[in-house]
Amino acid sequence: MGGGLGGAVVCSMLVLSALLELAASQSPSPVLSPAQSAPRHPTAPAARPSFPSPAAPAPRLSRPPTPAAKPSSPPPAAPAGKPSPSPRPAPTRSPPVATPPVPRASPPPATSPAPKPPSRPAMAPAPKPSPSVAPAPRPSSHPPPTPAPPAPRTAPKPSPPLAPKQSPSPAASPPPPAPPQPPSNSTPTMSSTLGQLSPSFYAQSCPGVELAVRDVVRSASTLDPSIPGKLLRLVFHDCFVEGCDASVLIQGNGTERTDPANLSLGGFNVIDAAKRLLEVVCPATVSCSDIVVLASRDAVVFTGGPAVPVALGRRDGLVSLASNVRRNIIDTGFSVDAMAASFTAKGLTLDDLVTLSGGHTIGSAHCNTFRERFQVANGSMTPIDGSMNADYANELIQACSAANGTVSAGTAVDCDSGSASVFDNRYFANLLDGRGLLRTDAVLVQNATTRAKVAEFAQSQDGFFASWASSYARLTSLGVKTGADGEIRRTCSSVNG
Repeated sequence: MGGGLGGAVVCSMLVLSALLELAASQSPSPVLSPAQSAPRHPTAPAARPSFPSPAAPAPRLSRPPTPAAKPSSPPPAAPAGKPSPSPRPAPTRSPPVATPPVPRASPPPATSPAPKPPSRPAMAPAPKPSPSVAPAPRPSSHPPPTPAPPAPRTAPKPSPPLAPKQSPSPAASPPPPAPPQPPSNSTPTMSSTLGQLSPSFYAQSCPGVELAVRDVVRSASTLDPSIPGKLLRLVFHDCFVEGCDASVLIQGNGTERTDPANLSLGGFNVIDAAKRLLEVVCPATVSCSDIVVLASRDAVVFTGGPAVPVALGRRDGLVSLASNVRRNIIDTGFSVDAMAASFTAKGLTLDDLVTLSGGHTIGSAHCNTFRERFQVANGSMTPIDGSMNADYANELIQACSAANGTVSAGTAVDCDSGSASVFDNRYFANLLDGRGLLRTDAVLVQNATTRAKVAEFAQSQDGFFASWASSYARLTSLGVKTGADGEIRRTCSSVNG
């Protein structure tokens, strides 16, 4: 019976130990699930050391840390230290989050959680996709506040770039150049023809054009010393009527060439000779209007004047009417005001007027072109222009008096007394001395503005030559035809038929 009693005690002890083991096996699940039972757990482990089998619960406790891999996602919730300020859920959940590190942090891991949070916040942008893939996005309702702060930080960053973009937009909005474009469009329409002229216009199509014209002018001037003056007068009469388009060269009834003001023109044979030569070398290429401009330029050079670069590319006009001559040409009886009005209408200035009048330094004029400066009565000529030098008046009377007591209309007198074969500034000195041949010459010293320019050129031939170059370029750019306007005549005296 004593043995049965001892066996009963042993059995009860075994049952009790089994119950304790059962209680120990059940104890970890309440530890993980409810955080509120935390104060009871310290008592359970306190009872375990009293039994020799506490080792059994230890391995079982090691198992729950393995599922603690799920709490490992909360450790990224180490930012849960941020939810700690939010008093509602943070204090309840923070202890369980702290509890799993406690078993790990007992020896060294206590230090490991500290570096992990800084490393993970630094890598916060990278792990964002990983939590999204992990099944813990639902508890990540708390982490979203963490991306939220960077979002406002990034938000202000785009805002400043937007500000500078807006600032340049008004600055870049200066399409005030756009309003100037209409005037720029208007200027090309006025200067489009000039823009198409070029000194190298025939560089590819007829490179020897200037040499050919120069040789013809030199040969003709050598045979006839009056040719340079005639060619220079020819370009004036061409450009002032219908522009520089060789319309003055066309022959026929009612053409410019038939007007009384043009009956005394000469040099046509020189232009025709140059054209014939160029038609052999460069057929249907060089215009007659360019030949006129080149020939008159070379006439000045041949007589000692400046070599002026000439822009080329003009085309020949199709219209030539005698009725257009009188209202455009300068009449020998014009006053300074009348000449100034005519020049201004063509875009020329008073300086151009004085400078281009200097072309009278070469050439001659017939006596009937200045007869209004004399009174012819009883078979004699008497000067009526008090501004004329008396000695010079007597020279003209002797040269122009006919045997029958009239003016010899066919007689020619040098325009520049004593220097009619040389292009120089002697003409201006003669004007100051009262020795101007035409009335349009003499009146240049009766106007204060034009007289000052005459005196300037009389003192400086270089100044006159420099001004001649620019004024001649403007003269030979009047009303030019380019592009599809006009034509290239095969013969300068007639339009192509």
